[in-house]
Amino acid sequence: MCPTVDVFEKRIAALEGGVAAVAASSGQSAQFMTIAALAGAGDNIVSTTNLYGGTYNQFKVLLPRLGITT
Repeated sequence: MCPTVDVFEKRIAALEGGVAAVAASSGQSAQFMTIAALAGAGDNIVSTTNLYGGTYNQFKVLLPRLGITT
């Protein structure tokens, strides 16, 4: 773990009154970490078709490989 990131996460958690925080290097990685934590094989995600291209690709290519339908 990067010490700078560790300090950043702790400070964000304190600012928000939370127990912990997770920092991500991009919106795509933050989105994937969230979906991976909340959804699993056999789950279905309902979304609009008006998505950012990277999100659309993640929903149509990566998530089905994990057994998550969209």
